[in-house]
Amino acid sequence: QLDIDTRSDVYSLGVLLYELLTGQTPFDGERLRSAAFDDVLRIIREEDPPRPSSRISTSATLPEAATNRHIEPKRLSALVRGELDWIVMKALEKDRARRYATATALAADVEHYLNDEPVDACPPSSVYLIGKFTRRNRGWLSTAAVVLLTVLVGLTVSTVLIARERDAAEVSARREAVAAHQAEQRLDDARYNL
Repeated sequence: QLDIDTRSDVYSLGVLLYELLTGQTPFDGERLRSAAFDDVLRIIREEDPPRPSSRISTSATLPEAATNRHIEPKRLSALVRGELDWIVMKALEKDRARRYATATALAADVEHYLNDEPVDACPPSSVYLIGKFTRRNRGWLSTAAVVLLTVLVGLTVSTVLIARERDAAEVSARREAVAAHQAEQRLDDARYNL
């Protein structure tokens, strides 16, 4: 008895996405063609395919795949590494409970990737979330950084000027105290001499 649901479709979409990214199927086609039917089923059910970035970076077809996508080979490999790996591998997950529940959820994650938003395919670390937020809000963050820098420079200059003014006031107060003390001394000396 087969227990087939929409997650089987998600797996198929994951295979298509894998092929779109790498130009190859998740499992070596030659190996599958030469294997017996039961072995093919076992491979698909039990073996994890290599991540797309691993497959593409070790593949002789990388230059062709990069040319077909009008991108440099190193850039294509770097582009696939990370979030696209996570999305594809979640779609190809052997445990259906860990796979995307629907094709819509898979499409939403691809949309998140394209919009530089956090994807659901991985546990988001704070560094990952901050990086996505930064890329998505570059203009706003640049403006905020300039404003913050201006405020910090203003505070620093104000603090230095206040400190100088305070020091000058202390020096002036000491001079006045010394002058007053000297004047009092002269007055006392003048009274004593009279």
